[in-house]
Amino acid sequence: MNKFPMILILTFTGWFGFSCMSTKNIPPKPDWLISRPVSIMDYIGIGSAPLTSDVNDYRQLAKKNALNDLAGEISITISNTSFLHKLAVNDVFNETFDSRTQTSIHENLEGYTLIGTFEDKTTYWAYYSLSKSTYQSLKQQRIQKALDNALSKFSMAMQYKSDFEYYNALVLFVKATEDIKPYLAEPLLTKYKNTEIYFGNELFNEILACFNALKIVPVKSKIAVKRGQMINDESLTFIVSDHTDRHVEGIPVLADFSGGGLINNKARSGKDGIVAFSIPKIRSKKNVENFEAKIDVATLLQDATNDFIIKKLLRNFGNKTVAVETTILNPVFYIETTENSFVKPTINELKEVCKETLIANACDFTENRAEADFVLTIVTDCRKTEEVNSVCKVNFTAEVTVQNQLGKTLYQRNVTDIMATQRNCEAAEKEADTKGKEYLKTRVMPDILTQLF
Repeated sequence: MNKFPMILILTFTGWFGFSCMSTKNIPPKPDWLISRPVSIMDYIGIGSAPLTSDVNDYRQLAKKNALNDLAGEISITISNTSFLHKLAVNDVFNETFDSRTQTSIHENLEGYTLIGTFEDKTTYWAYYSLSKSTYQSLKQQRIQKALDNALSKFSMAMQYKSDFEYYNALVLFVKATEDIKPYLAEPLLTKYKNTEIYFGNELFNEILACFNALKIVPVKSKIAVKRGQMINDESLTFIVSDHTDRHVEGIPVLADFSGGGLINNKARSGKDGIVAFSIPKIRSKKNVENFEAKIDVATLLQDATNDFIIKKLLRNFGNKTVAVETTILNPVFYIETTENSFVKPTINELKEVCKETLIANACDFTENRAEADFVLTIVTDCRKTEEVNSVCKVNFTAEVTVQNQLGKTLYQRNVTDIMATQRNCEAAEKEADTKGKEYLKTRVMPDILTQLF
């Protein structure tokens, strides 16, 4: 008998049997993986994770992905009686809020059930479901708990409001908003003082009413100031009051000056409702600038909450701005110059040089010392330092001072290092004088203007 065909038959039979045995070790995919289940009674979530050496790791990852998938089936609808609907936020913010709410839904998921799992050689799948009625029941329990907390703060805020303590009222209204943040799109029908209210609507209306009741009024609506001088707090005083003109304490106020130079732009109203600002020095070359003040909503929200979403929701409340028109007057200079020469008396050109520079930099001048804001005094001297073999060296010096109306010295500078050398002293003096005046025009005068303004 030929043994080769028998060996071939046995080999084939063995391979076929092994192949069948291997196929039987891999169970077929369950129906929920082949076709995603659809249910009117349950939310469905299916998630997967690649197999790793850590069983708990990939199972937890698959569970997380499945619950994310399940949360995605829970739709978010903004009720027309909700806080968000009243706010009428833009579409970009809606997307941000929806994303945060979806995350909140996932974090608060409970009552879900593991329906099945499946794994092949590379991947593990998990299938979870959550009864829609169970979800709604648990959600209503969470909403009621949030409402209980929010209503407690709301009640205290209403008492503060009736006592005209608007700052405390607003802080508590914001904290109440934070309590119901996951449910700002819900109608939140509840009872307050035996009356049914849509809490989100009511809360929004009270926050708006507080901001609308507040006003900031400048003591002076128009002021004038010389460039280079300060604006003191008497000129930039505001009163924070409510619609009945009752002074309001503790309201943060934010200021801005279009001409720059405002060092402290934040303050709070005192018991008399007064808030005041000052600007150390006016530098603007414009004829008119505006000083503006408004309620500092960002600071108020920072006092009440650290929640980014709540701050973003409420940041546009209370943005009414008041302005103080600020006329900027040109400073007036009185110029006094003395030019000393040892060879040839010089024409007093220096005063005209100074005037040109001042006019070009929005300054005026006067011939009456009593009318001046600043007195500019310049004394120059050209002196021969050496004359050898018909070569003459001349040194130009200058003493420069600026004083205010009270005689206080604001600027002082000595110029000593300008030299000229020529074959005769008249030419050397002329060169030194020209160099010196150019130095005063291009270096000293700009330095004076920088120091004063």
